[in-house]
Amino acid sequence: MKLFSIGVVAIILGFVAWNQTKDKAGVPAITSGEGVKLISNSNYVFLDVRTQKEHNAIRIPNTDLIPVHELASRLNEIEKYKDKTIILYCRSGNRSGKATTLLNNAGFDAINLLGGMNQWKGPVHKK
Repeated sequence: MKLFSIGVVAIILGFVAWNQTKDKAGVPAITSGEGVKLISNSNYVFLDVRTQKEHNAIRIPNTDLIPVHELASRLNEIEKYKDKTIILYCRSGNRSGKATTLLNNAGFDAINLLGGMNQWKGPVHKK
């Protein structure tokens, strides 16, 4: 039974590694469809890195905002998410890609949402 369990874990880990997506800069990323599946998963948290104006107009519900140009100086605000995977989003995925690299380099587990709000197919909160 133990050997069977080890085999199953190996297969699962192999699938995850094989299925891993990266954005055009090689940053860990997920698609909108994958993000929608994770929105209610407590192991993940979404973080908006756009401007306050963009966030106020439309956003993924229940997401914090830290504009990408402020992120490096505000890392202490997201320390509470160290045990979660942070999914970063912006309008198109470019700013959030940079933010993903910054957070991963700072010891967080971060993933870029490919296409950002432009491709988001999940729930939104509009002003």
